[in-house]
Amino acid sequence: MGRICAIADVFDALTSERPYKKAWSVDNALQLIEENRATHFDPRLVDAFMANLNGILAIRDNHQEPSIAEK
Repeated sequence: MGRICAIADVFDALTSERPYKKAWSVDNALQLIEENRATHFDPRLVDAFMANLNGILAIRDNHQEPSIAEK
């Protein structure tokens, strides 16, 4: 469970705007995840994440908080 959360948490943190940083593009976040497969992330879970990316992005878009500028 922790390995699944690691990928989801990093992706969410990178692609979300924070008071101290701008959001990364989805492509840049995916590149970082791919670069860290087998070192930081379980390769099988990276494959599953990528295979389900459209669904993951839909969930993110439906539940994403407004940007700091919109608050």
